[in-house]
This record gives sequence, C-alpha cells and structure tokens, in this order.
Amino acid sequence: MSKDNNVPKIQRALVLQGGGALGAYDTGVFQALYEKISANRDGRPLFDIVAGTSSGAMNAAILVSNAVEKGWDYAANRLNEFWDYVSTDPYIQNIPGFGTWWNNLHIADPTAATEEAARRYYSAKQFMFTGVQNVFFPLLPIPDTKFFDPQNIWPVYSNRPLKDSLERYANFPVSTSSDLNQPRLLLVTVDVLEGAVVTFDSYPRVDGSRKSEYGEEYNTKLNSNGNNDNKTEHEFTIPYDDGIISDYAIASGSVPINYDYSKIMANRLIVDNQGNNREENVQRYFWDGGIASNTPLRELIQSHKDYWLDVKGKGKDDAIIPNLEVYIVDVWPTKEEIIPMDHDSVMDRNYDLLLSDKTDYDEKVADIVSDYIGFVSKLKGLADEAIDGITDGNKKKNLRTKLESIYKTPAKSSHRNGDNRIYQDLIQGRFDINVVRIERTDNADNDISSKLFDYSARTIKQLIGAGYADAIKVLK
Repeated sequence: MSKDNNVPKIQRALVLQGGGALGAYDTGVFQALYEKISANRDGRPLFDIVAGTSSGAMNAAILVSNAVEKGWDYAANRLNEFWDYVSTDPYIQNIPGFGTWWNNLHIADPTAATEEAARRYYSAKQFMFTGVQNVFFPLLPIPDTKFFDPQNIWPVYSNRPLKDSLERYANFPVSTSSDLNQPRLLLVTVDVLEGAVVTFDSYPRVDGSRKSEYGEEYNTKLNSNGNNDNKTEHEFTIPYDDGIISDYAIASGSVPINYDYSKIMANRLIVDNQGNNREENVQRYFWDGGIASNTPLRELIQSHKDYWLDVKGKGKDDAIIPNLEVYIVDVWPTKEEIIPMDHDSVMDRNYDLLLSDKTDYDEKVADIVSDYIGFVSKLKGLADEAIDGITDGNKKKNLRTKLESIYKTPAKSSHRNGDNRIYQDLIQGRFDINVVRIERTDNADNDISSKLFDYSARTIKQLIGAGYADAIKVLK
C-alpha cells in the first residue's frame, strides 16, 4: 500500500472477451492464473477488477459474485460447473463409426475436413436448428414481409435458458466495494440506437449511487430545484443502486440478429432552449458489447481512473491512482499460418479478425497520456518553484495569477459525473499499465466459422484444456 490515502501501488485486472461457446476457454485460463498468482499474492487480492463482454461478461459475473461470497477457489469451481452445465452431447457423437468413415473420406480426398472439424461443424449445425438446452432455443422463423422474398427468412432464438443458467451460477445483484476489499465487476454492452458503449459498474460513485451514463452531453443551466448549477449531464442514465442484475449481463451477450434486443429502462434528460430540463423514463434497446468493444480494456482504464480520482481521491490535485497489471484473454486468434481458401475457412478467419484483440493501440495511448501527465506535472512543479523564488512581490503575484488562470482554462472534455473539466484536471491521474495477453492458439485444421455455437461437451472440454495450456505457456 502507498503511504498516501492507503492507496495500493498496483491493482490486478482480468479482461474477458466475448465469443459464445469460446467463453469456455476463459475457464482454463482462469484456473492457470489462479494457480500461478495465488502462489505469489503477498496478501493482495487475486483480481481487483474483472471486466467482460458477452460470454466474457457471464464469466466475469460468475467469478466476481462467487469470489465475494466464498473466495476465488470457490469462484473457479462455479465457473467450471457453469460450463459443464451448459454443454451438451450432439447427435453426431452417437453415430457409430462416424470417425472412421470420415477419416477414410479425408484420406481419399485430402481437401475434405478433418474428422474433428467435421464433428464440430455438424455439432454446431445441429445446435443452430435444435438449440442448446441450457443456452438458447429456436423460435419460429420470421418471414420477409418487406421484400416478399421467400428465401429471406430470419432465424431467431430465445436466450431465456442462458439467463436461467447464469442466475443459477452467479449471485445477482452484484454490488461490491473497495472499502470491503471486494473485486470490481465491469460489464459492457451497446445501446442500439445511440451506438454508444455502456459500462455497468459494481462499484459506487462518489455520492454512493450506482449508475451508467451515456449519450449526448447537455450543459443544464437549471436543475430540478430551479437553481443554476451550470453542470454537464448525459442524456441517458440507468440507475442500479442495488447492484448489477442479470439483465445487464444478458444485454452484454445479446448477439445481434440471432437474439432479440435486450430491453432496459433508462432516465432520459430532455433540455429545452432555455436550459430548463426534465426527465422521462424510457425503454432502451441493447446488443452484444462485442460489436463495439469485444476487448473492454478502454472501459477498464477509464473506469479505473475515474474511480480513484473522483471517489477515492475526491477530486484532489494530489490524488493517487494505482498502476494496473492487466491480463487479457483473447479467444479469437489474431494470426494464422495458412491462407483460407474454402468458404467456411474464409468466414472463420473473417470472424477472428473482426472480434480479435485490437487494444494494443489503447494501451499505447494510455502510456502516452501517462507520460504527458508526468511531463506537465514536472513543468508545473518547475514553474511553482521558479515563482516562489522571485523576491519582487508584485511580479510574483502577477505570475502566480497568470499560472492559476492557465490551470482554470476550460477543457473540451468533461468528468464522468458530468462536471466540466479545467486544464488542472488534465494533469491528474497518472498511472502505468502492464498488459499480459493470453491468446487462444489457432488450429486452422479443426476450427469452424460457427464455433461460437459449438456447445458440445467434447469441444467445451477441449477449450478449457487449451485455455489452461496457453496460459501456462504465457505465464512461464
């Protein structure tokens, strides 16, 4: 811990991507991290923050809620139990001699898929028709009434079974606190109409409330009491003082087109031309967070900074932010050795590149911002020292006034709570980030484009094993 405000020097965070059935990979990775980190924890929590999108959000909710209740070892077991519960045996595994027959076919025609790839392909294809008992089930396809095209059928599914499964293994609502040395949960989703990334946070704000704010910013002249507060507020606010509920985790995993929208009530701020404002309760529609932020590192960095500045630091100039040690679990391989030439392989590679980790730039930007803050802070200290050394009282006062006016220059950006920033706010919040990436090893021979649908027990077990093996390799 730091001597100042009892702030830890470093906090450890886990970032989990979305990927449907590929989320099972997180289970193996987490087990390896638990074993490795627990041996050298020195009294520190295993993870201070767990952030997730889609299936990563489900895993994050299970881990954090159970770790709060009975510890990280119990949380790891519950995560394993969850993936065992949602996995199932497809019909193809009961076909006698399928493996032998397909292997012979592959020998006769080397361009044919491997037996393992065929098993995965037809397992996923079955699940798209029949559903997966504890994850989703098919609804009646929606016919095309816009173009009257009989081939333009819209297949849709219900994710109600997934919500039931999640509530079986995670404890909602999730409401945690740094003061109680509890981990923080961050879940990411997307407002369909706003196109805005929305983060649900289990930690309270400076006023003790829990809420998510997003959308257009308004400079409201009058508050509800008629007083002039000249405060910037966002258009939409979702309050959840009791904590994150399962609906928010499901919103993070509502895959576009396949699932219906997740519907969540929000308070909408309406401001007239005179600056008077009022609120109305409206229903908002949400999709899978993977559309905009499948690797929520940016949301993690911003939430971490805001919390230690606004809540713990109470907005003080000398507020200290712990450094971040971040483990990112990437279930979509960024690299592949073989150029895909068939239709399924091309689609598979397309999905890998669309959803893979692209946060290296966010990491670099965070480092650059941190360097700028450190640089400007040192210049500020040099200016203060130079002014203090001036003996001419009037000159000293004049320079001090000029320096203070620079500090108070309005900035273009605003605080998370809606308050306007000034330049002095921009030199707060320096902290360093160290990122460790654990990426699922690509297997071009056996991967399929519909792998996020393959909840077959055999594949789930393979993913968990692969996650453990890849993590051990990286951690060594």
